[in-house]
Amino acid sequence: MSKYNRLTYRDEKGKAWAKLKTTCTTEEEMKFGRRSLEILTQYEESGLSPAEVIELTKEKEKREMNELSTKNLFTKLQDRLIINLQDNEILCPKCKGLRFILVEEENYSHIDSCRDCYNGKLYICKYCGKANRTDCCDCKEAREERNNNYLQEQKENNSRAYQLAEKINYKNYNDRFILPNSDRVIDIEELAEWIGELLLNKEDVPEYLWALDNERYFFIDLKTIIYDNCGDGYEYMYEHLNIKSPLLTQAQKLINQWQDEQGESLYIFSEDHKRAVVIKDLVDEISECLN
Repeated sequence: MSKYNRLTYRDEKGKAWAKLKTTCTTEEEMKFGRRSLEILTQYEESGLSPAEVIELTKEKEKREMNELSTKNLFTKLQDRLIINLQDNEILCPKCKGLRFILVEEENYSHIDSCRDCYNGKLYICKYCGKANRTDCCDCKEAREERNNNYLQEQKENNSRAYQLAEKINYKNYNDRFILPNSDRVIDIEELAEWIGELLLNKEDVPEYLWALDNERYFFIDLKTIIYDNCGDGYEYMYEHLNIKSPLLTQAQKLINQWQDEQGESLYIFSEDHKRAVVIKDLVDEISECLN
């Protein structure tokens, strides 16, 4: 290896230290930087360039890592791991941010996932101070905050949808309604009773409700059921069956008749966010009657 001017070496080391102090923002980064400079200092008398020193250091560390026991390897990885933490986060005390732990038995050891965290961090609840694997604490205050955030998000989404929706006066709407935050389907008379109760209790009444949308939940098709069940059978099983049998056709007709008899029991109902039924006039009418 070529000799390297000692004065130049020291000059570059000084520049490196000056740069280090201005670029390192955390204690972990400073710790790593100081270790690198200590290595350069050890090789100052060798006549090697900093680049050659760094290359030798990498080879040395690689050899040391290969010679480490599994336990020491875990300790070394934990010491060198750098994780950015927010104000409400701490390193997991069990795995120290590695997300894995070393389980040592009597005659052997193995690596396992850390059961105390998901990503090497724990989240400290700002209300009760409990450490959790996620930022969703189960305390009363945290649950209330999540619920309020959810309701606020729903309100904003509904407001945006209402701006784009078709507006229908309740007098021109001939279907039923779904009450807000409920799966209860009601008709116009029940809606009037609901509005009256809210007004008597001095609660807020919405100016609109979403129109009702319905969809058949399932349809029983015998050929589809037979085809699906043949999937685990022998090869070309479905092709060997008499799918055109009059008995199968007759059975399907009976099933269709049964499905028709079930009526709305086979349907699921939801809000149609493309159509808004304006009930403000109805609210005003009921309010006048109560006064």
